[in-house]
Amino acid sequence: MSHQLSLNLRLKDGSSFNNFFIGPHSEALQRLRTAVVAATRDKASDQTMFLWGADGSGKTHLLQAACRLAQELGVAPVYVPLAEAGELSPSMLESAEQAPLVCLDDVERIAGRPEWETALFSLIERLRVVGGLLISAAGAPPARLGLRLPDLTSRLVWGTVYALPLLSDTDKLEAVRLRARNRGFDMPEDVARYILSRYPRDMHSLFDLLDRIDRAALAHQRRVTIPFLRQLEQLHNEGTGSG
Repeated sequence: MSHQLSLNLRLKDGSSFNNFFIGPHSEALQRLRTAVVAATRDKASDQTMFLWGADGSGKTHLLQAACRLAQELGVAPVYVPLAEAGELSPSMLESAEQAPLVCLDDVERIAGRPEWETALFSLIERLRVVGGLLISAAGAPPARLGLRLPDLTSRLVWGTVYALPLLSDTDKLEAVRLRARNRGFDMPEDVARYILSRYPRDMHSLFDLLDRIDRAALAHQRRVTIPFLRQLEQLHNEGTGSG
């Protein structure tokens, strides 16, 4: 399992439950926390959980937050980003049940790949015996993933399935401000609205932008204000020869 566990080191710094804007996800968030804590204490009530939603709905954040919580509770989880399945081997799942928590991201990437589908099915069966917790995520519910192994689809819906809706613009504004506070700086509402009005609104782009703003504010020893953002935009345009 050494290669599997090494993937845990790739958890994003901001991926924690405390840094996740709850919004419409309160039930899923609470169920995940409870399930992870129970699994680390060998008292798992849930054995499979499945999260699905569009890109930017928070699936990867929640999977990595679950892994981080498990680590904080003293156990080593397994996190496998199946978006990289082409570079990985299905044999990675052969002993994953030894971990109390297994998180599989982008399950749709293995649809139609018999060796991966069989490996995942076998893992679920082994987890049923040993009592571990599997949390999977994909861009669609299990029945719409295009899996060729019917029994695998049925296994993935045995447990709790949560659809994660995209955030409204109001929720995105609050999510950006929460991420800013957790990075140690205050972002006034007018600044957050300015960002939403001028930049891509998907959460990946917004959080990447927030990271760049934070680094620039630290480098220039400036508060994050609209004039400061305009200054950064001007410097960027001058550097790229645009505008």
